[in-house]
Formats: sequence, structure tokens, C-alpha cells
Amino acid sequence: EGFLSTFNPQEVANTAWAFAGLGIQNEALMAGLAEWTLQQGFLSAFNPQDDADTAWAFATLRIQNEALMAGRAERTLQEGFLATFIPQDGA
Repeated sequence: EGFLSTFNPQEVANTAWAFAGLGIQNEALMAGLAEWTLQQGFLSAFNPQDDADTAWAFATLRIQNEALMAGRAERTLQEGFLATFIPQDGA
């Protein structure tokens, strides 16, 4: 499992966001973050900001991870999740 297994949703989002913000495309790290995010039930702990930041990071780095995006879509469609978004989260 390694160090990433100690990360909470905000730490996943912050790490992905930091690498993307610096333009550092470390595909192994991003794959590890995606894999950890997709562990049973972990994605449901993401708040809208964590979700948006993680998606932004993958998009900015142009790293396609279909499983992660499918998981995000499923999470977004969960009852009540969209109601927790504020305009900033969707930007």
C-alpha cells in the first residue's frame, strides 16, 4: 500500500493539485493517487472541493484515467452530492 495509503481525500486532492500547478507530470504518482481514490468507499469521503481539485489536476496534466472519471461521475450522481456544491467548486 505504501505512503499513499495514509492520505485522506484532501491530501490526495492537494497533492494532485500541487503537481498539476507546477506542471509536473508524474504519471506513476497520479496513477497511485487514482488507485488509492478508487479503493472501496474512499471516493465517497471526497467533498466537492476535493473532487474538483483532483479532476482539475488530472485534466491540467492531460492524464486520462477512465476508472477515476467513472468513479467521480458515480459519486457526483449520488443523491444530495450536487446540492453540496458551491459555484467555486464547479469552476
